[in-house]
Amino acid sequence: MYDSPTYLMYETVRLVRRTGARMFPGQPRMPHLLVLWCVARSGPLSQRDVAERLRMDAGDLVGIVDALEEGGHVRRRRDPADRRRYALEATEDGRAFLEEGLLARRRLNEVLFEPLSPEERRLLREMLLRVLAHHDDRFTDLAPDDDAPRYEGPAPRERVVTPQVEAEARRQAHQETDAGSAMRDRASS
Repeated sequence: MYDSPTYLMYETVRLVRRTGARMFPGQPRMPHLLVLWCVARSGPLSQRDVAERLRMDAGDLVGIVDALEEGGHVRRRRDPADRRRYALEATEDGRAFLEEGLLARRRLNEVLFEPLSPEERRLLREMLLRVLAHHDDRFTDLAPDDDAPRYEGPAPRERVVTPQVEAEARRQAHQETDAGSAMRDRASS
């Protein structure tokens, strides 16, 4: 596993979460920060627009928006373009909360990536952007290598794995394992 970039990224994400929670208790988690950033930067936006821009599951977004609204960071208003739906916009408190959250994230980056030189940090960022741009058009303009091949198809949607989906996958894997064992037993007898 130690030679797998995906495993190392998984462990890095876990490190980010643990360290962030320890350093900045009460700061918004990344999904909340992303939604607030999107709305502050491009709002007012419908929840559907936010979900599409961030490639988030619309069901997950509802809870995030509810928490941001309860905290006074966003407000829902009737969309003037379509009175049947609501548009989200950042409040002044939300913009201040976003700045505080972004500042905390910058400090978190400094702590987490302290072992890397500035050049290594830049290189890591560029490599991550290049991988993301290959698979997701939202990152295309940010990737440093203009000659790199680009993903031309539709933007991939992130697969949402619920506990039910995980349980079903485990059940199927268990059935396949049992079937394989039974076939090997029959073949050896």
